[in-house]
Amino acid sequence: MGKGFGGGVAVIEIARERNIPAPAVRVWEVVAEAERLPEWYARAASAEVLEGAGLGRRQRLRSEWRGQDSEVDQLITAFEPEHLLEWRHEAERLGGQPAPRFALETVVRIKLEAQGPDATRVVLESRQRPADPDKEQAMSGNSEYLGNMLEASLERLERLVTRGSES
Repeated sequence: MGKGFGGGVAVIEIARERNIPAPAVRVWEVVAEAERLPEWYARAASAEVLEGAGLGRRQRLRSEWRGQDSEVDQLITAFEPEHLLEWRHEAERLGGQPAPRFALETVVRIKLEAQGPDATRVVLESRQRPADPDKEQAMSGNSEYLGNMLEASLERLERLVTRGSES
C-alpha cells in the first residue's frame, strides 16, 4: 500500500501487477468490455453498460459487500485501446440505499504494456481519497483485503486470456 499526498488529503493507493503470457490485444478484448468484468474482476458478480461506449461509458457493477447487496455506478475516465482503462465511482449503494461515504474519490486503473508479441504486463491499481481521518484509518485497515482482491483478479484474468477462449 502506498500513501500519496495531493492537496493535503491522503490518498490510499494499492497496486498489483502480473506478466501475462498473452498479447495485449487479447487482454484488452477482455478488460475493455463491461459485461466481461464478472469473468475476471473479483469484485463483480454482474456488470452492465448504462450508456455510452469507450471514454465516457457509464456502467454498473453489482456484488456483495459484507453480506449486503452492493451496486457501484462507474464512469470510464480513460480509454486507450490496448493500453489503459480507468473508471471512477460515481455512486455506491448497499442494500439499495446510498452507501456510507468512506472515499471522496475512488478510481480503478488497468494499465497494459506489451512485453513483445505474446506477453503483457498488467497493472491493476486502486486509488482512494478518504473522506476524513477516521475513514482513512478504516480504509487503511481494508487494504490487505483489497490487495488480495486485485491479485485474485489478475490470476483470473491470466487464466481467462491464456485458455484460448475469446468471445
